[in-house]
Amino acid sequence: MCESFFKYQQGYCSRAFTSLVLDILTGLLDSAPFQKFVAGGGGTFLHRGSRAFWREAQHLPTIPTCVLRGVLEEHTTPESLEMISNLLTKAAGSNQHDSQVHVYDAVGRPVYTKNRNSRVLEYCEMGGAIQRTHHWSPLNEEVKFVSTQKDADFGTFMCAKDRHVFPWVDVNVRFGFIKYEESTSQAECSSGKCGNSFKR
Repeated sequence: MCESFFKYQQGYCSRAFTSLVLDILTGLLDSAPFQKFVAGGGGTFLHRGSRAFWREAQHLPTIPTCVLRGVLEEHTTPESLEMISNLLTKAAGSNQHDSQVHVYDAVGRPVYTKNRNSRVLEYCEMGGAIQRTHHWSPLNEEVKFVSTQKDADFGTFMCAKDRHVFPWVDVNVRFGFIKYEESTSQAECSSGKCGNSFKR
């Protein structure tokens, strides 16, 4: 982006000045302070930010927590996630991830911060089975601009989207937050339509 802008300016600015401005901008955008504090609230990834986040969080000790954990496979990895997936595998030394989160970090509680909130969430955690999926599997329309012909051939984004919702629904039904409603109409039962239905 900057390169095309400065290409136009070459008639007005010297090569040395253009290089200087590009070096300053690159240095600023690549600097640790910019990446940690300016780029999307990255300060919560630091130890101090994480501790403050979990100290101020408020959680009820009676609400169950379920998670969806995924591990991708070569034929189900979107082409747009191949590079970041390979980087994570190389950096962590394990391919047990969904391209962005490792299975041992995909839990419903803080992994590295231990305090009252973390104990509450650990008590409430229900766990979750590992599924064959990638991090962007809930998305469809949002990723059309990065999907490729290979993604279409392998049906990379054509997975069941409801599997991301129904573990949460099942947990809420199990603990009574979503109630069952009994069908009482004899006409419905005689036509085979009676049974249980969800009611919020």
